[in-house]
Amino acid sequence: MNVLFLSWAYPKKNTPYLGIWAHQQALALQTQGVEVEVVNSVPYVPSIAGALSPKLRDYSLIPAQEHYDGVKVHHPKFLRTKPNSLIDKLMFRLIGAQSTLTSRALARALEMRRFHVVHAHNLFPDGAVAYRLFRKYGIPYVLTLHDVDRFNSFPDRGTARALAEAIVAHAKKVLVVSTRVQRNMSSQVPKQRLEVLYNTYWTEAKAAVKQRQNKIVTIASLIDRKGVHYLLRAFRRVVDKHGKYELVIIGNGREMSALSKLADELGIADKVTFTGTLEHAKAMDKLSEASIFCLPSWDEAFGVAYAEAMSFGIPVVGCKGEGIADIVTSGLNGMLVEPRNEEQLAEALFELIEQPAMAERIGLRGREAVQQLQPDVFAARLVDIYEDALCRA
Repeated sequence: MNVLFLSWAYPKKNTPYLGIWAHQQALALQTQGVEVEVVNSVPYVPSIAGALSPKLRDYSLIPAQEHYDGVKVHHPKFLRTKPNSLIDKLMFRLIGAQSTLTSRALARALEMRRFHVVHAHNLFPDGAVAYRLFRKYGIPYVLTLHDVDRFNSFPDRGTARALAEAIVAHAKKVLVVSTRVQRNMSSQVPKQRLEVLYNTYWTEAKAAVKQRQNKIVTIASLIDRKGVHYLLRAFRRVVDKHGKYELVIIGNGREMSALSKLADELGIADKVTFTGTLEHAKAMDKLSEASIFCLPSWDEAFGVAYAEAMSFGIPVVGCKGEGIADIVTSGLNGMLVEPRNEEQLAEALFELIEQPAMAERIGLRGREAVQQLQPDVFAARLVDIYEDALCRA
């Protein structure tokens, strides 16, 4: 079976952790004998603009095609500006036109008829491209909704709204990565059309076995909704009683400088390490040293990093009502607190630190809970979904 993955989020040299879940799915499918090629649209940056900043330079140097960790990846260009800026929001209204241009570029670059199934990750822009390819070539497509943001929700009105309705109507299967995402779409898509399929994760067998240290680790894009500022404040309380503990923050983002400044203001800068963006293997190496993984984020569709930590047997702390609550029962195989609640967060960390036997039990139960997400189990189920889509094509 030949499958074409469409995902605007996919690891690259300059963004090695972005969309790691998509890469893990592609690798899992390859172990089942599925031929996978990936289309990862990237912002168009002319080479001359690369002189303005290292970030723009890195984007300008992304090749049209490459092999990433054994997976063939195509990088068509699309117009994008600073995320969530006014111009970016205005350009989003042109998503239909951009998807048409992308589908035409793919038609020129690839022999489309050799693909049996297209799997689009996110409603926009990937679902729109899958819909255009379906209209032209009749290739059935599966749609996965990965978030609760505007790229995975129905616009209020206009042509983008009509396009979203068409994308969902013609998809052979609509998958969601958690009941959190299912709830987000329930008013727009009949519940019987939405099937929950959790993301797979990195397996602990690929990382070096390390002795656990007095480290709390988080892995996140450093944006407001990841709650890292709440984690820093809760960690200050931890340091007051347990001075040997360290906090390791893996990731980058627009809040980096503000978070670094906050650590200074709280007097814990010497206990906090900001690693910046790491390659996934290096991030897993750091994670394997942790005694606790903590990511107090909200509007979190699933959070593969939780599952990765649980696969090591590391107790995790997340937020109630978010995607990870599908597989974490607080106090049994993880800890869940209210979002934006520094006090509850500190209490959860204290429980895990001061009751090591309980923390170990929680970690072991967490490892058991994510067995259902292992790559071989995930890939077998996804292949069944593809075969069903082909039968109904």
